[in-house]
Amino acid sequence: MQGKLILTGLLLAYTQVSAGNLVNAVQLINEKNYSQARIILNQAANNADPVAMYNLGVMQFSGMGETSNTEAAKSWFNKATKYKLVEAYNRVQLNTIAPAGTTPVINIQTPQEWIKIQNPDYYTLQLASSTNRKLIEKYYIENQLEGKAGYYINRRAGEDWYALVYGSYPSAGEASDAIVNLPKDLRKWSPWVRKLKDIQRLVKE
Repeated sequence: MQGKLILTGLLLAYTQVSAGNLVNAVQLINEKNYSQARIILNQAANNADPVAMYNLGVMQFSGMGETSNTEAAKSWFNKATKYKLVEAYNRVQLNTIAPAGTTPVINIQTPQEWIKIQNPDYYTLQLASSTNRKLIEKYYIENQLEGKAGYYINRRAGEDWYALVYGSYPSAGEASDAIVNLPKDLRKWSPWVRKLKDIQRLVKE
């Protein structure tokens, strides 16, 4: 059974290493193998992965494997903000780059966890929804959306629907602007703006 499918657009993501490699980098950091972790994160950052940029900033600030460098850390956090990463925004807007809490780096493992860590007051773009989870996972993987998107389950009329969302934007206007800037062949599916707070209520534990 192929399942019902509603397409509301698919975003062409930046090329990046897989989420699995980022998980490996975090594990290497926890094992204090900073040089190998840095290799993985630099590769991902060079391919426009904001989570990798943020984690490199944390490493620079904390002096993991080399002397602490506050200015270099700020540079990485500022780069990550260009990709709407909430944690990076918080470091910059609060005028402090000191990591909060006991977790030194971001470790995005699943599309559901990506949704959960976003700022609830921000907005996202819903790209597609389907009763067939495998279809949504296929779009997620083929468009290389790891670390930039997630999908969630919403039960409607006795069926589970899987909805794919992309991006985290401070305002509905910025989210709408992102739609306008999509390639023509993606705009035709008419992605629409949703508040992350509403979606986070639907994410199943």
